[in-house]
Amino acid sequence: MRRAHRRTARRIRRVTAAPAAPRVISDGIEVTDDAVWTWVQIPDGATELMEDNELTAATLSSAAALSTHLPPGADWHIKVLWSRHSSDAYRAVWDATPGVRAPGADYYIELGAHRIDRNSEAGYYRRRVVLLGVRWPTEDDESSVERGRRAAARHLRTEAAAYRAAHARLAMVRPVVDRWFRQIEASVLRARVAPAGLIAWAFAREMRRGTDLVMPDESLLSGARLVALMDGEVDPTQDSGYVVVTDTKTGRRRYVSVLVPAINGFPPDELEIPGGEWLAVLSDLPGVEASVRGVNHGRAGSMTILREARKWSRSQAKEATEAGAFVPEEVDEAQDALAEREREVRRRVDVLTTTHARWVVEADSPGELVDAVETVQKRYTGVVALELVPNIQDLLWLELLPGDQVRVPEFAQLQPMRTLAGSWFHAGSSVGDSTGSYIAGNLGTSPGPVLLHLVSRTDADRRLPTSVSFTGRSGSGKSTSLELVSLSALAEGAWELIVDPKGDLGGIVEVADQVLGVPVQVVDVIDAASSGIMDPMRFAPSADEARTLTLDALLGVLSTEDRRHSETVLEAAIDRVLRQDRTRWSSPAVMGELVAAAGDTPDARLARRLGETLSLRSRQAGIRAVLGGPIPGAPPMMIGRGLVYMSLAGLDMPRHGADPQRWTVAERCAITTFRLALSYALLQSRHIREIPKVVALTELHLITGYPEGKSLIEWLARVGRALKTYLLLDSQSAQDLAQITALIEQLVMSFAFEATGKAEQDAQAVLLHRPNPGPRLRAAQAALGPGQCVVRDRYNRLGLISFDRLTEWIATTLSTDAGEDSETVLGFDTGPDDPVPETDDVAEQVSAETEQP
Repeated sequence: MRRAHRRTARRIRRVTAAPAAPRVISDGIEVTDDAVWTWVQIPDGATELMEDNELTAATLSSAAALSTHLPPGADWHIKVLWSRHSSDAYRAVWDATPGVRAPGADYYIELGAHRIDRNSEAGYYRRRVVLLGVRWPTEDDESSVERGRRAAARHLRTEAAAYRAAHARLAMVRPVVDRWFRQIEASVLRARVAPAGLIAWAFAREMRRGTDLVMPDESLLSGARLVALMDGEVDPTQDSGYVVVTDTKTGRRRYVSVLVPAINGFPPDELEIPGGEWLAVLSDLPGVEASVRGVNHGRAGSMTILREARKWSRSQAKEATEAGAFVPEEVDEAQDALAEREREVRRRVDVLTTTHARWVVEADSPGELVDAVETVQKRYTGVVALELVPNIQDLLWLELLPGDQVRVPEFAQLQPMRTLAGSWFHAGSSVGDSTGSYIAGNLGTSPGPVLLHLVSRTDADRRLPTSVSFTGRSGSGKSTSLELVSLSALAEGAWELIVDPKGDLGGIVEVADQVLGVPVQVVDVIDAASSGIMDPMRFAPSADEARTLTLDALLGVLSTEDRRHSETVLEAAIDRVLRQDRTRWSSPAVMGELVAAAGDTPDARLARRLGETLSLRSRQAGIRAVLGGPIPGAPPMMIGRGLVYMSLAGLDMPRHGADPQRWTVAERCAITTFRLALSYALLQSRHIREIPKVVALTELHLITGYPEGKSLIEWLARVGRALKTYLLLDSQSAQDLAQITALIEQLVMSFAFEATGKAEQDAQAVLLHRPNPGPRLRAAQAALGPGQCVVRDRYNRLGLISFDRLTEWIATTLSTDAGEDSETVLGFDTGPDDPVPETDDVAEQVSAETEQP
């Protein structure tokens, strides 16, 4: 669709009056001598991985919100600024988070704070601040007489009187402004009242560019406090193409140029939606900021403008016809576009807005500034034609100040509101939580630290499910990332069970011990030293639970033939043991009762045969930890805060199809041990409800390929929220997890690592709650590097992140890759007297070649 060309006014009046100076700044409100401005902060969106249809819907909803909440006829001002992410802010997040912490949590927090500072100093982490200000309409705004009277009175009254008048105006507008704040916060813009310190910072940084200003934390700023904060000087005389901003306190100088769109700088074709993200491009240009002033013409004002424009275009067409000339094509296109605009406004689809866009470029020297300006202009080629206009840089710079006004109006653009909304001044790739541990860096247009508060129990999060998925091909970094998430939960005082079928996550034990100082228990189910440690008779807190779990374990290792008619016999033996003293409870004691069954009745003979079978079966390595005799002095399964690392390496997990009747003895033992591990986790969840609990299950593709494995995962996912238990699921097969319908509903977050096959990408998309992936998501899934992933957070936002392993030692310790071969790993077992084969010339040559660097 074509947009009508903007007609500039015949007479342009530039404003050279003194800059507006704030008298009082309160939360959300700035009062100058001649105006009251309200300010809200627009949080970053998560638009980067949206597909075209999603972007279109989001653009239209944002346009509707702007049309509704920007008062018709009132000036508005959008400032897009960059600041640094602060390690102090990260520490403050932890200080404000209640709960029990791990003994070494402070050290862990400092590791994250250090990484945030390092990445911020290197320019990788930049915090985007988007402020939206509205010159609040007051009763005297339309009265030129009243405005003149106020201007004259300002010159006569004292400074004290001016401050008193400002405070009075603040109190007068506060009630109605508060209602507006509530309305715009509830809109799709999710705007928040801008703190007074943030408004003051946005003003002060224009005066003191280049200085890392500390944002004030006061809720009311005025008088000497404001004057001291804005202690800077601006010199527009050194060159016509820039101004020089000097921080009076530090002497730091910055050279600043303000670029504007050419008279018809925006393409004659209307910026399409999606695709018109002319402000989101700022993320590709470090240090470049934006300032956009404008006015919302509202429905009535838009209709007036459109009717005048249509009248003008008809006049042009008539003049051409009367002169015997062809009607210019542009005039025909303008008439069609204006008619369509009028229909949209009449149907309340959109309104018009006049925008005055400015791009702010700064550098340490004039030469660097020239290069920076050229870079910005080239980057916007084909998007917006940008100009550096000489001799008005001081006026353009004044427009940047919050509370000031449009001073150079000739570069205005008349656009639909959706063009402003489609510019995505609030766009980005924001994901993660506002509190919690630093776990990753954002790879998108909101570059910064990603926080995760996995065990959050706020009122809003309490109602959310508690399962998290990690999927991707082998070597993509999902298991290491699961370990990092596990550490974040342990730092918050959680009890955690990690079930590791491959046994390659053992590094988490050392890191949890040395970094967090939490209690750690290692259970290697194949190791003879773990015999009997998982005996349900030992860890079950009650007789009823011990009875159920022991019966399941004993039946689980038996064949289908052995299980026939054996439940009653086994239950009777278990009951006899449970009637004894608690210290004598054990699965071997149950087997002893079976073997000692007296008499020649069928049940007695069956009991003795079962007892002998189970005693023999208990010697299998895969079930020894459950049914084996306990090692004297061995500790029971850990209860309370800390980490239980359970290695299932060596277990022969089922490979013979989904039918349990076809499983071998070793496979039945392995699945029984795995089931008991989950039962132990469930008992912890039921009996220690107060503390947060995390169960991490890795390599799930080993068990989700058959019905029993899927049902186990589905069952745990369903009960997790009620039991305050968070379930971390790691699998190379997203397809298996995506087929568990109940699990999809229970996922609160999903981390999708590299996947190149269409089937796996489709399954990951289901886990990401994007069941119909488009080209943007597919491209992201295939282009991920190790440790990088697409994440869906608890707010259903998608973004690209890269997990941060904090230190080289942690990265090495948590690595699941096999180490490099060397003689220190395993040399040849040859003694000094062992014969050594003689080498021929070829062997000597090969040896010599391999020894060369």
